[in-house]
Amino acid sequence: MKKIFLLFLFLSTLISAQVSRTGTNSFFDDSETADYPINSIFIQGEVENPGVVDLTNLPQNGFPVKDFSYGKEKNRFNGAYYVSGYSLYEILNLKNVIKINSEEFKPFVDLYVIVENEKGDKAVFSWGEIFYSKDNFKIIITKSARAINPSKMKMKWTPPAEPVLICGNDAFNCRFISDPTKITVKSFAGVFSKERVKEIYVPEMKVVNGAETVIKDISGIERRKFFGIGYGHGMGWKGTDNVEGFVFAEILRTHLKLDMPEIGNTIVCVSSKDGYRATFSLSELINRNDMNDFLLIEKTGMPDEGKYNLFATPDFFVDRNVRSVEKIEFLKMK
Repeated sequence: MKKIFLLFLFLSTLISAQVSRTGTNSFFDDSETADYPINSIFIQGEVENPGVVDLTNLPQNGFPVKDFSYGKEKNRFNGAYYVSGYSLYEILNLKNVIKINSEEFKPFVDLYVIVENEKGDKAVFSWGEIFYSKDNFKIIITKSARAINPSKMKMKWTPPAEPVLICGNDAFNCRFISDPTKITVKSFAGVFSKERVKEIYVPEMKVVNGAETVIKDISGIERRKFFGIGYGHGMGWKGTDNVEGFVFAEILRTHLKLDMPEIGNTIVCVSSKDGYRATFSLSELINRNDMNDFLLIEKTGMPDEGKYNLFATPDFFVDRNVRSVEKIEFLKMK
């Protein structure tokens, strides 16, 4: 009887120790939390009243993230964490945008954002992946972080020592920068038609990435089916699309030599003959961890339709869809 009592006492102690360790069923809260003293950040560029903004009254958003680094010879896993912090969506909402090219092109789809720290590290984001996408709150500056440690291993991940810009949908951590202090809002500067021409058909796509490249044949690229429920920011309901298209990321990888370390600081502008254009970060195009890739849809080639249409499949709004893609431009931040 005494042995049974001692065994019961041992098991009770073990169970209560497990409960007190987490207190919940979550696998994301079984370690200590590291807090970071970030309260403000400087916003400049094409905004009204550039300057320091107070972050302390903003809501915080949290999600789990895997920190994964690219290496030429070997990639490296740096840890798993549950992070919480201020999203770029909420931060940028503190300033009104004043586009310098608004008389020529009013939509915000050609805007992009540069986030940098005092060491000169930079990460770029399209305005669309912050404000038009379905995951508006997964780009944050961390206010806190805690390790997600493997339960059957003795090792423990060490949280960062300072706040970090985290991108929840990125595969490689090309845009994770420590202690960001400044955000710049800009519109893409380029040469575009100022007339809304009716005949927008072009037979091929021109790529400007240092040198010019022409993409004529994409028949060997992976294809995927897509069912889209179209909703525009300005005009609302657009109907549905049930199409099959080429994976845009694979087109870029196949026809261009892309430098992995530069993924985090490169903006891509996709435009058509009539001057309509939209910006994308190179990272959101080719460095995703959710398989939600942009698609290039091949059309019939009518004069008012074009040959290839870009579908921004990860977006909630259809505003970054580009009809009859004519030019793809790359802009690297130095």
